[in-house]
Amino acid sequence: MEQASSLADLVRMRMDGDVTGLCRATRSEVLDVRLSATRLLGGSTGSPEAVETLFACLRQRDEPYPGPRSQAVRALGRLRERRAVPTLLELLAEGPYAPGQLDRPAGDALVAIGGPEVVRGLLGLLDRRTNDGTLSFRVLGALARLRPPEAVTPLLASLWLYLPEHAGHVARTLGAIGDPRAASALLVLAHSPASDTHLRRAALTALHALPAATWPPARRYQSAEELLFAAQRDPDPETARLATALLARTEDGRNDLWDVLHMASHTPEQPESPPHAVAAVCAHVAEEPDLFAVPDPGEYHSLLRHHLRESAAPTVRRAAARALFAYAGAEAGGALLEALGDAHISDTVADLVGRLADPPVRELLELLADTDGKAPQRRGAARALECIGQTEAAPALLTVLADDTAPTAVRTAAADALGALRHADAAATLAALAEDEGQPGTLRARAVRALGLIGAPDTLPIVLACARSPHEAVRARAVAALGGFPVTEAAQALGEFVTYSTEPHSTEPRRAESHGTAPDLAPTEPHGTPPDLGRAEPHGTPPDPGRAEPRSSDPDLARTALQALRRIGAPALPILIALADSVDDLSEDLADRLVAALAARPDAEATAVLVRLAATPAPPRAARHVAPGAGRLAPSCPAQEAASLALTERGTPEYLTPLTSLLGPDAWFGAQEAAVHALLEIGTDEAHEHVLAYCRRMTHFYDWHVEAVNAIAEARGVRLGP
Repeated sequence: MEQASSLADLVRMRMDGDVTGLCRATRSEVLDVRLSATRLLGGSTGSPEAVETLFACLRQRDEPYPGPRSQAVRALGRLRERRAVPTLLELLAEGPYAPGQLDRPAGDALVAIGGPEVVRGLLGLLDRRTNDGTLSFRVLGALARLRPPEAVTPLLASLWLYLPEHAGHVARTLGAIGDPRAASALLVLAHSPASDTHLRRAALTALHALPAATWPPARRYQSAEELLFAAQRDPDPETARLATALLARTEDGRNDLWDVLHMASHTPEQPESPPHAVAAVCAHVAEEPDLFAVPDPGEYHSLLRHHLRESAAPTVRRAAARALFAYAGAEAGGALLEALGDAHISDTVADLVGRLADPPVRELLELLADTDGKAPQRRGAARALECIGQTEAAPALLTVLADDTAPTAVRTAAADALGALRHADAAATLAALAEDEGQPGTLRARAVRALGLIGAPDTLPIVLACARSPHEAVRARAVAALGGFPVTEAAQALGEFVTYSTEPHSTEPRRAESHGTAPDLAPTEPHGTPPDLGRAEPHGTPPDPGRAEPRSSDPDLARTALQALRRIGAPALPILIALADSVDDLSEDLADRLVAALAARPDAEATAVLVRLAATPAPPRAARHVAPGAGRLAPSCPAQEAASLALTERGTPEYLTPLTSLLGPDAWFGAQEAAVHALLEIGTDEAHEHVLAYCRRMTHFYDWHVEAVNAIAEARGVRLGP
């Protein structure tokens, strides 16, 4: 008789449908062969020989390694073998501290088998544990997944015995089962002051999981609304939110929620109407305004307007603005325009005004032009005009932008709006502001951001100049703005920001290069020096060769630069490829961003670089630990891992060759798993042969190896059993 001596033999047996050979292999002296043979039998079709072999494996309590028995448990679960139920219940009852720790796979197998016998056995274990005063999380987890209605009564009985520490676990199980009979007990838990925050929240979450059609539960006294009264005002905001959503399901509950707003409007300091409870009501009105519809909503509109104007808490005012917008529609316009002057919520209100069905453009333009008006209100008007998206507002925005006497916040909002509107005629004014060092840095930063959104080619030199500004905010916005110029010059400048982020720190100045010089992406200049962006000074003034360039904030700018390179598209591809040559010098997050930018390109050149990165052997572990400040902080290979995962997302036949290259002996292990899944998705015979060849070379199988072999066998119609 042939005896399997390697995993390659097991692969051949599985592809031949050799059940007998796999059964013999479960008695192999090689542990990996025993383990994998047992796993493979779990993919059989219920062959009596396979099932008996798995039972034999399970009975071998003297097995020195827990793996074979654990795999036998899992295999019997996959085969839904009901004869295994008594044994699996015993293993589950042994708990997590028994030899082999088989309670978890036993619980999973019982759930996979299911049926009345399993439920009765689990309820028996629950009763036994309840009487012992202990709790089995595995039993509760299995009942939650099986959702048997007959478990509700025993769980309710056990609930009180587990108060207060472990009752939350029982409440979550009741919620998962979703039987309305649990509603009353869960309501009492949510209402009781003896319940702690976690238990009240667990009870309310479980109530949300019950069928909405059975709400409210039939109760004579107290009603569900009365029991939720305290929970809606709970000190925990999430608990208040959950209770609010339950109260909103009924008319009586919605009236109670309006009462919360009434009480808060008359006695805002009362503990019965805390700000977060009021905000929760407003948030739910905004989320489901139709649910609160009444024939004459005028009183409710006035109530929301009151909280928008008078509430001391910005969170309440913000929520009231959203609720008024959703509930009152066009009638909310006046109150929202007034609320634009509230500095704490102006941005939120402006966004709402911009979304009105008939936005008040004329009124917004008047507010914007009112030099005597509040700065937050003018700023909010500019933001609202940006949200509306009407280019007719551009002249007024340009007037404000050019007004040196206007508050900086108003001018920055105008710059943002002009950029969002992509108003090309504003480019010249924005460019003049961006390069005027006498202007506030915040305004210059927002102006250069707007230039990036507009993308006028003649403003690129200004943005390049701003990218080496000594002002940090201007520099950061300029680097991001370069992504709006899909040209080689912008891509080269961005590439230098990434390159210089990898070098040792130095305070030496560097000299500027002449206009139009393409950057050399090999690191040659000191770390901390900003890249020379290859342009002359504004107005044609040549750079001073002896002038020290301002320092750059390397990590942040490098991240921004990589994101901008991704936005540039095809012109950035040569720069990305050049940066990939020194990817090992990048920090982990930068390597991820570089690979993401390459992965976004469908070009063959980008795929070739991803293959090269993914196939790079990992350096020795000792070589990946470096002195603080000298390089990578984590002993990982981020570029290799990210490139591997990016490649496997290209699971189509044209990527067969690069995917198979990831199955080589030196490839990163995680890449191999992802590549196998991608090849299985391709699904051709050639792809399957590559996967089988890879599996035959293995000396240890994980579950995904076995799943791959089983998937190919099933695709070819090879069965293990009848």
